[in-house]
Amino acid sequence: MRTVYSALVVLSVYVAAWADLPFKKKPQEFLTREPGQVADTLRNGTTTQRSDLATELGIYAPNPSDGATTSNAPCVDFSHVEEHSGSFRSGAEDVLLLADSSACDSLYLLVFDKAPKSEWRHVQTVRLAARTQRPEVRFVELIQPGVSELLIHRNTTLDSGNAGQEDVLVLKMLHDRMETVLDTTERSDITLANRTPGETDIQQQKQTSTFELLKSTPNSPAQYRLLEKEVITDNKTTIRRFRVWTWDPDLERFRPAPFDGGNVRPAPPPPAKKPAAPATPK
Repeated sequence: MRTVYSALVVLSVYVAAWADLPFKKKPQEFLTREPGQVADTLRNGTTTQRSDLATELGIYAPNPSDGATTSNAPCVDFSHVEEHSGSFRSGAEDVLLLADSSACDSLYLLVFDKAPKSEWRHVQTVRLAARTQRPEVRFVELIQPGVSELLIHRNTTLDSGNAGQEDVLVLKMLHDRMETVLDTTERSDITLANRTPGETDIQQQKQTSTFELLKSTPNSPAQYRLLEKEVITDNKTTIRRFRVWTWDPDLERFRPAPFDGGNVRPAPPPPAKKPAAPATPK
C-alpha cells in the first residue's frame, strides 16, 4: 500500500510540473494578425479570402429580422477601409481599421494591439449600424495623457417610421477589451398619432444634445470632462438642461452630474392649503 501511495505522489508531482513547462501548448485568446494585411485582404482579396477572414475576425452581417443583432453570415463586401494609428493602452501601439459596408448596412471597427517586443494581435471587432448614415469615429484623450479613447457620434440605435434615436459613445480599452464607458442619447425624434378623435395636433417630442470637452479641475483624476447641453422640445414647450460627464475610476465609467448652466429650475412647492372655515351653527 505504501508503494502504491508513493507512486501516486510521484505521478501527481510530475503532472503538476509538466503543466508549467514552457513548451506546453496553451489556448490562444487573441489571433495574431497584421492590420495592414487584414486591410489589404478586405480591399483586394477574393470573395473566399474575405469570407474566411470575416468569419475569423467576427465581421458578421446584421440579422435581416432584427438589425440590432448579428447573424452567422460573414460580411464580404466593403466599400471603403481606413487605417488609423493610436494608443489604447499605456506603452502599446494600436491600429483601428474602419471597414465600411453599404451592402451590410454596417461600419466595422477592428481593433489591433501590439505590446512592446510582441506581435500584432486582433483584439476585437465592433459593429455599428450604418444604414442611413455613417457614425463619426475619432480618437480623443479623455482620462490619461498618451492613452486614447474612441469618441463616436451619431450612432443609430433606433430607426423607424415614427421614431429615431442616435447615441454618443465612448469606447475605452479595459482589461484587454474595448468597453463602452459612456452611452447616452444625442438625438431622438418621436411622433405620436392623435390620441383622441377630437385632437388635431400630432404629438412630437424631440431631444438634441451637443457635447463639448472641458478641462478638469487640477485635483481631478480626469484630464477632460464632457459637457452635455440638452434641449428637449415637446410641441410648444422647450426645456434646456446641462450635465457634465466625469470619469469615475472605481466604476471605470463616466458618470453624469447636473451642471448649473441651463434654465431648468426646481418646481415651486405647491401652495399651502388654507384651513377649512368652521361650520356656522344653524
